[in-house]
Amino acid sequence: MSRTDDTNARCCADAANKFVTWYYQQLNEGKPIAQAYVNKNETLMKVGHPPAEICINGQMVATPEDLDTLWAQQRSAPLATTDKTHVHYDVHCFDAVVINKDYRFACPQNLIDIHGPNDGVRMMMTVTVSGDVYFGVSKNWKTNDDFATKQHFNDVFILVPNWEVIGKQNGKFGKKYLVSSHTYRAF
Repeated sequence: MSRTDDTNARCCADAANKFVTWYYQQLNEGKPIAQAYVNKNETLMKVGHPPAEICINGQMVATPEDLDTLWAQQRSAPLATTDKTHVHYDVHCFDAVVINKDYRFACPQNLIDIHGPNDGVRMMMTVTVSGDVYFGVSKNWKTNDDFATKQHFNDVFILVPNWEVIGKQNGKFGKKYLVSSHTYRAF
């Protein structure tokens, strides 16, 4: 592996780790996730970036807001064995791979001038996540005894750079990468 490939791989893994940690914490706390999708980025949408494609268990979801509604319904649907449902996503592992180290769609010229394709900034990546989702009433999800149902899940995200955040000094105020495509399956 060359030094530039190593830089891209490390940056990709770091970005994926931050995204996965944030995303599933949001889901577990019942908070919205729509802001993580390209649809919410005015800069990308103004220049014609396609809206995020979202597929949940084989069904297309029109918007990230509709996905937030779907997750809220999942949390509020009572199970046959209880009148309340608690949902918890337990991530077992994730993998991240750079699929384009020189992603330029809507990239401002100053960022093209500053960041080359080998410095781990202008990456498009795929992130695959797997784990278990628990449905039940337990306050301590690690002791699955109180859960009525457990399913395995697999998520696949394609992430693209969020130029608005990357272009800011230190880029600490927002998500550096946005979801361009999302496929979820629970089984």
